[in-house]
Amino acid sequence: MTSFSLQILRFSAVFLVFSVVSRAENVFCTYYREENEITCGTVTCPTHIPPNADLEKDGLDVKLPPGWYRIGTMTIRHDKGWLNLYRRRAIGHGYWDFYTNIPERNCAGTFGLHAGDNISGSVAVKSKECFDKLIYQIEKKSTIEKIDVYQCRKCIFHSCWLGSRLLPRARDYYTNLRSL
Repeated sequence: MTSFSLQILRFSAVFLVFSVVSRAENVFCTYYREENEITCGTVTCPTHIPPNADLEKDGLDVKLPPGWYRIGTMTIRHDKGWLNLYRRRAIGHGYWDFYTNIPERNCAGTFGLHAGDNISGSVAVKSKECFDKLIYQIEKKSTIEKIDVYQCRKCIFHSCWLGSRLLPRARDYYTNLRSL
């Protein structure tokens, strides 16, 4: 083998190792419902107890429902930023769109991760500084991938009455979130 061929081979091996290591570095997030905390990578932030927490006594869950979510890219409107959470579908493959009502969640939807307003069904980080640290972990230590996202056309009585459809464009997401 020539010296040039060895250099190409070394470069290819280094690139392959770098690619594998960078993909394996994706940060993973967990929302701890009982402790009211979220952890992404090495950062843990306290979260607000959602309003109407007394409704849990009546069987209504005001916290982010347990399960698996994908964390979408940052959305900013009216000087407020948040990350959309896409819930894994209970049956079949893919995830429910952020803007759709989810049939297996009593037709609730629009779950997000943000700092500031304390909204039922969302993960609201108490401190903007801690939220920024979470964002750094999520955005800088994860690679963007695409997922198939579904929409429930009309959610009534825990089902999609007019069916569901695969949205024409896949959604970008950073990493996984597990709500416990």
